[in-house]
Amino acid sequence: MNGVEYINRALNLSSLGIYIHAITIAIVLGFSLALLILELIGIRRKDALLLKAAKTISLVILIVFVYGAATGTLVEFGLLQVWSGVLLVAGSFAFIPFYLELIAFVLEAATLIALYYTWGKFRNPWSHWMLTLTYTFAAFLSGALITSVNSWMQAPWGVGDVVKMIYPWAPTYGPLVVNVDFLISLKDALVSASGSVGGGVALVNPEILSTLSAKFGELLNDPWIALKSPYSNQSILHQLLASSSVGVFWAASGFALLILRKKGESEYYFKAVKTLAAIGAVLVLAQGATAHWMGAVVYEYQPTKFALIAGLDVSKPDPIVGLTMFGDPNYIFDGFDKLVEAAKNHPNPNLIIGGVSAAEIAVADTVAASKNMNLVYPMYTTKVAVAGLSLLISLAILSIFVFRRFWEGRRSLLVYLALTMGLFTPLMSGLGWAVREIGRKPWTVYGLVYPHEIITPLGGSTWVATVVIGGLVVGFILMCLTIYLALTRRLKIGGK
Repeated sequence: MNGVEYINRALNLSSLGIYIHAITIAIVLGFSLALLILELIGIRRKDALLLKAAKTISLVILIVFVYGAATGTLVEFGLLQVWSGVLLVAGSFAFIPFYLELIAFVLEAATLIALYYTWGKFRNPWSHWMLTLTYTFAAFLSGALITSVNSWMQAPWGVGDVVKMIYPWAPTYGPLVVNVDFLISLKDALVSASGSVGGGVALVNPEILSTLSAKFGELLNDPWIALKSPYSNQSILHQLLASSSVGVFWAASGFALLILRKKGESEYYFKAVKTLAAIGAVLVLAQGATAHWMGAVVYEYQPTKFALIAGLDVSKPDPIVGLTMFGDPNYIFDGFDKLVEAAKNHPNPNLIIGGVSAAEIAVADTVAASKNMNLVYPMYTTKVAVAGLSLLISLAILSIFVFRRFWEGRRSLLVYLALTMGLFTPLMSGLGWAVREIGRKPWTVYGLVYPHEIITPLGGSTWVATVVIGGLVVGFILMCLTIYLALTRRLKIGGK
């Protein structure tokens, strides 16, 4: 297996693990928010049907949480074993977010068990709702902290003009809280150590790190910097809304399928679908509102990704984007022609990294990024089209509270709309995440680190990969089967 094939297989395996884990994240986040709101409305209105739906959702969350914890552990294990070079990031820029996420995860697990087994145990129902509120807060905090780490990899906040030293088209990434000499020397070691099977050894080699520390001192001066990034703030908001909308509409779809199967208690199922679909519709509309802000930070901090999603092989205006961002439909956005030109006219032609000139690196990487346009641009335009349809459907769902006469006798329409959104929202979010990840290539940490620099130098094993994939698939099937049996065999909830 050559180096390129090894890296591609490792990337595909990591992507599979992350996407399967993302399914559990969407369910946990979306169902948690749905649980919180359904229980709130149920208590206020003393609505037994909504409280029953909330209890059912809590059972599903518990089942999914167990599988999610397992896949999350596997993803983390694979991250450290396959991409061993991320250990330095985990011990510096990502240390505080990861540490806080561990605390949030423990709180999430503890409160989930407590709320599940205490349904109907409190004299005051609001006491149980406070448990639900605490659990939901912990779940969303965990998701936000993980997103902040990924966001730092998208826009390495705190490195100042270090990326700009290599790529002239790059912006300034916040205040300089990193030791420049340490970081540049580390980059030089990575490039020098990179071989046919990767050079991640440079980031976990105690001798290399000890030498750099002794010579330059600490790498990072502000361990909280990953949480201060404007890119991170917008990503957290956008990603949490996206994941929540997926989970809520999946919950609505579950109840909708029970209606179509002609199960009993149709009034109970319809009330659940109506409430959940309305919550999901609001989330989709909110996500649409944040899309502009997300696009703005991509434009500012990821020039190559913006060129990819906008189809800018050459510089040209985009009337709609130009009008919304700058109030000028004729505003010309920089395409890859301008980015490559800036790289060729490098202001630091004498800068050498790992025996290669910075100008040569900048040109090669900018051209490499442009080659992803045939993949990223179609995915992004498809995502936008699905998002547009989702916004229209969301408005139609919310109209049930305004045009009540129209919806009389058309309850089945809402069921099918909920099912449609159960397909559209994951498609929209999945394409969005693919664009987010592929759009930052050829780097793992944008402008700083490549995949081949952090992958383990030990090589790969087809047998191990097969076992991992098989375990993920079998576990996912068992999770779905358990949820099905729990919902159709009427398992007892909270000991009742």
